[in-house]
Amino acid sequence: MELSSVGKTYPKVFIFLLAILPFSINQSLATHLRAGEITVERRNCSSLTFTITVTVFIDTGSEVNFGEGVLDFGDGSDPVTLPQIEEIEIDPERLVGTASFTINHTYPGPGRYVIGYVEPNRNEGVLNIDNSVNTTFYIDTEIIIDNFLGCNNTPRLLIPPIDLACPGVAFLHNPGAFDPDGDSISFELTVPKKDRGLDVDGYRDPNVQEFYDLAGINYLQANEEGNGPPTFSINPITGDLIWNAPGAPGEYNVAFIVREWRQIGGVWRPIGFVTRDMQIIVEDCDNERPELILPKDTCVEAGTLLREQIFGIDPDFDPVKIEAFSQIFEIPNSPANYSPRGEVFQSTLPPNDTANLRFAWQTECSHVRDQPYQVVFKITD
Repeated sequence: MELSSVGKTYPKVFIFLLAILPFSINQSLATHLRAGEITVERRNCSSLTFTITVTVFIDTGSEVNFGEGVLDFGDGSDPVTLPQIEEIEIDPERLVGTASFTINHTYPGPGRYVIGYVEPNRNEGVLNIDNSVNTTFYIDTEIIIDNFLGCNNTPRLLIPPIDLACPGVAFLHNPGAFDPDGDSISFELTVPKKDRGLDVDGYRDPNVQEFYDLAGINYLQANEEGNGPPTFSINPITGDLIWNAPGAPGEYNVAFIVREWRQIGGVWRPIGFVTRDMQIIVEDCDNERPELILPKDTCVEAGTLLREQIFGIDPDFDPVKIEAFSQIFEIPNSPANYSPRGEVFQSTLPPNDTANLRFAWQTECSHVRDQPYQVVFKITD
């Protein structure tokens, strides 16, 4: 179990593992792009056609729509200029919208291809990037087409890349990443980009001293425990992004790579990656974090009906919402399920003091694979 996310509303995320056995565009107005990634799906293993999806998260306070950026397929073919996308899904609490564009592309043959998308511009006021409002937003994803490696799709990330944090409180975020082919994935930090191979200007990790001096926080005692300087890292195995602890309120952009690995002839080979550019919004807040009570990581025999209860408590007795994210809720044969679902906040007041989520999965032989399945549970008050 790994702690994974906390913010103004104090979401807290845990991981539960299951194993089943046998360019010159007018930039002055483009102030909207906060986060995003590119995912790729192979249409079928006998074809070289791939479905490419660019997903971005935008500032709904901007009049600029997502689109009119350039998508490069990485194979020397003509890039595509995206149309403006007006259909967005809005999170009213954070004033953040989600938009996407999907296109099919056929590659000429085996090779290593880096798919990149660049669009003006990032939203205004990002603290750890110089002049973000005039900085282009760039993301990329690598695919490798190789008959020896076999058919492949890129990792998917289930948890949105906009998250909230509080000064002085450890921030933990997990992207809920999984590989649809069952390949292993690893995580590594990178620097946000403004174009292919070009870092944004003036990038600083969120834990550098200037962001604590700005808020009048003693840098040498700025972690949550108050006994050391702040740290910023990502767990290469679980994907937990940990910032212990934020300083000055404001918006920060960071980026990380989700790299996929496949064992070929006893040797682990990298077979592609997805880069996620994400935004952390630090706001002043005064609240105690809710807590999750989880079962241990579980290994079951195929055919077993797995039932578990996930409990949530809150020191302030605020209502809480418990969510679950995993590939196993989307598999076509006997998917897992949980309840309650959706925007359901449960009471944590006495005498019961706990909220609960009921989880069930009727496993089948078709679910067997080498890698364990990951379920991320998130609690928000």
